[in-house]
Amino acid sequence: MASNKNISEDIQKIEEKKEKQEKDNSVEENLQEEIDNLKDLLIREKAENENLRKRFKKELEDTHKFAISKFVKNLTEQVENLFRASDNIDLKSCEENSELKTLFEGVEITKKNLLKVFHDFDVERIYPINQIFNHELHEAISQIEDEDKEPNTIINVVQAGYTINGRLIKPAVVIVTKK
Repeated sequence: MASNKNISEDIQKIEEKKEKQEKDNSVEENLQEEIDNLKDLLIREKAENENLRKRFKKELEDTHKFAISKFVKNLTEQVENLFRASDNIDLKSCEENSELKTLFEGVEITKKNLLKVFHDFDVERIYPINQIFNHELHEAISQIEDEDKEPNTIINVVQAGYTINGRLIKPAVVIVTKK
């Protein structure tokens, strides 16, 4: 009988050991699952942080690129005044009057120097005469019938437009053709 009791105890010990091992395996599986979840979460957080860093870097670059936009927009009015002044000076009168010629040359040099500074800061003038109208860069204020030109061809630029680093800061004000 003692041997039956020992066998019974041995079976019970084996079953307890088996249960303990199953619990340990279950705990180990739960821990491994939690480790995998934490690794996944860490990878996602790193990716999100990298995306945020890239976005903030781009925003900072854009801020630097376009910080002078308002200043440039106001300065473009003065450049356009120089264009209007040189367009309205009578060249024949310049040949006859040395003071008028000097004034004209001064206006041209000033205009040229301002346009060079604009170019250095990626500010471009839009003067789209004889080009097809583009609603992203131009603002049409009138249409004129013209059978010789394609519809929506710009025949007159009332006011030049400007971009800075490819971004429109002032559309060109134009007159276009229609059939």
